[in-house]
Amino acid sequence: MSARRRHRRPLLAASLSFLWPGLGQLYAGRRREAAIFGVPALVVLLIVLYQARQGLAVLVARFVDPPFALAALLIILGLGALRIAAVAHAYLSTGRRASLSKRLRSRTIRRKEGVVLGVLVAVIVATHGVAGAVAYMDYSTFSQVFRPLDQVSVPSGQPVSTDTPPPDVYASDSPLASFVTTPVPSEDAGRVTILFAGVDQFPTRTERLYDSIMVVTIDKATRQVAMVSVPRDSAAFPLYFGGAVGPTVRINSLPSYVQHRWIKSPDDAFTTFVKEISFIVGIPIDYYAVMDLGGFIKMIDLVGGIDIVNPNAINDGAYDWLDGHLAPFSLSAGPHHLDGKTALAYVRSRHGDNNNDYKRASRQQQVLVALEHKMASPDMLTQLPTLMQTLGSAVRTTFPGGQVADMVALGNQIPSSNITQVVLGPPYSDTGLGAKLHISISTTCLRFDKIAALSVQLFGQDSRYYGKKQPNTCP
Repeated sequence: MSARRRHRRPLLAASLSFLWPGLGQLYAGRRREAAIFGVPALVVLLIVLYQARQGLAVLVARFVDPPFALAALLIILGLGALRIAAVAHAYLSTGRRASLSKRLRSRTIRRKEGVVLGVLVAVIVATHGVAGAVAYMDYSTFSQVFRPLDQVSVPSGQPVSTDTPPPDVYASDSPLASFVTTPVPSEDAGRVTILFAGVDQFPTRTERLYDSIMVVTIDKATRQVAMVSVPRDSAAFPLYFGGAVGPTVRINSLPSYVQHRWIKSPDDAFTTFVKEISFIVGIPIDYYAVMDLGGFIKMIDLVGGIDIVNPNAINDGAYDWLDGHLAPFSLSAGPHHLDGKTALAYVRSRHGDNNNDYKRASRQQQVLVALEHKMASPDMLTQLPTLMQTLGSAVRTTFPGGQVADMVALGNQIPSSNITQVVLGPPYSDTGLGAKLHISISTTCLRFDKIAALSVQLFGQDSRYYGKKQPNTCP
């Protein structure tokens, strides 16, 4: 062993390998060991840089994919073990022959070195342990999020089936049935369409209703986004498998009617709902995402609230705060910063002057865009673990986790001017259907002649209405 190698300081070598595996071995002149420890760490760095090539927000979004999060967990733990081994090897092997007798004679030196080595190892264990815990949380959480919604359950106390359905539930001989056609799947892989549904499952509710129904479609080639909201009280619509429902059946309660078997669908309750929305809007739906409204409140609060500009003053004198009582809700026109509870009221309120179901659907689109922008901010990194837990308990989706990061990257390239927001209110529907037919239920009749033209305008040949004329069957 050369004199130069003998006089290398072991603690300095260990500290260098703490900074980067293999540096301490290189300092001691052990090139082969330096490569053994340094090359794997370099490979990990190159992988991280490659994954971060589209920005920090996209890198964070990649952890939404359970296989990616699991691979990251294994890499984090493996790199931590490699760093500990590199530190220990550098200390034990560097200058060992030259300094062993001196260290044996000086307990003070040995004790100080031991403390420093313990601190280095503790820092490695702590940092990799925290990072590994976050990766594991992402893996376990999103393994629950990215799976099909369970079969829609029937609330306790309600019948599972009945031979006597409510009047006018299903009419196979409805004039609407004459133009029912099966949706044609799109062959354009460049378009992605997602159904977003907000489900009201608060304890004060006796029925599971999908009160927010929004179809979002993204054309990857043109960077055009269309957001189409279907009014929750739409009724008297044709069914994709033939026939039609009457004016007492609203679209947001369709899954319950299928679950009760009052409507005999070839599909399960929620699949029927997804296919029916696809049929109405005229575009094949690739994926869906369902959020519980209670989780919506938590999400808004976790990101620190959202900023919106309210287009019209809201004065709802009897808003249902979902806590067992009605109380006024007011919000002036103009800019506001909303917390979770207020944001939920903003997207749910539909009573009072200059307020209705169509305007709240428009506000739902506005809030969705604001929430997406807030969650994509790098500032949200500190809230990531809690956000993951909230998403895991409040969201179910069939969207592939491996594509979330790509969608985030795509979203960062889409300007607000490329987003078209439409609510299927007038002129795409006629209000007051219940009053016209002298029934107590407030419902809306969709005008399929207008919807067909809109669908073709937004989706072109991808629309099932393309090349087909649709009648207006509203009374």
